[in-house]
Amino acid sequence: MSKFSLESVLNLCIAFIASTIILISCGEDEVGKSGIDMSNTSPVIDDFIAPTEANAGEEVTLKVVSHDQEGDVLTYTWEVSGGKLSSRDQETVVWIPPQEPRQMFGRFLEKTIVVTVTVSDKISNPVYRSRQVKVRLLNRIEPSEFVAGIMLGYPLSKVQMLYGEASVDKKTDMWLEGANGEFRKEFLEDNKAKFFAYGDLGIYLAVAGGTNVVIAVDIELPNKSKTERGFGLGSSFNQISSELGPAEKIFQWKDNMWHYYEKKKIHILYDNNSIAQRIGVL
Repeated sequence: MSKFSLESVLNLCIAFIASTIILISCGEDEVGKSGIDMSNTSPVIDDFIAPTEANAGEEVTLKVVSHDQEGDVLTYTWEVSGGKLSSRDQETVVWIPPQEPRQMFGRFLEKTIVVTVTVSDKISNPVYRSRQVKVRLLNRIEPSEFVAGIMLGYPLSKVQMLYGEASVDKKTDMWLEGANGEFRKEFLEDNKAKFFAYGDLGIYLAVAGGTNVVIAVDIELPNKSKTERGFGLGSSFNQISSELGPAEKIFQWKDNMWHYYEKKKIHILYDNNSIAQRIGVL
């Protein structure tokens, strides 16, 4: 084969390879190696509706508002690091924050949960938003420990961070006369207790005079705090007894009956129909 013929063949090969590269390049101009259309813009999230705080076990509505400039159909994926979702693929979903054992929430009865939503048009890069939500045990009754998110031993300042400024509770008879002058009265008087109230929330506090820490917490309606098994104000004696067992001490007060569960450090006032009217820890 002549030198000229060899060069011609080489040139033809080079030309063929170059044209092939050009064709491939043209094919990849709009769709990259990942399969993502580089000419298509990502969806835009206009609003992400999620709280920064929530109560354990209480439904929360989560919502994302978004649009796509090319009008592509959008899909949604929700994820939470705790709790349950009603759906994972809708614009609006309902989330129930976790109701885990108290120990999972730490000293201040709080736990941070991450809520994330991802929006995709299945063509361009997806976009997402995340938010940290502080979940609190504000609606739980835990014998010997806390009621309505208020732990025994909390400084009054911590309670006021949760609920705002407390008013002075002038209904001291509920604190001092409820057990025929025994048990709770002696304890409260020894601690030079001061009494505070959040009447509209049905929360009442006894605070030690010297240290300003909470030594007792009571609740009345309209408070909605419940035990782990779902009993609370308005529950019957039989319902509550199925969870707590028998009380160690029972005292009559007016037409009502105080039941003291000394080992569990919880006390319950039942009316003459055996319905719980006041619940507290001490």
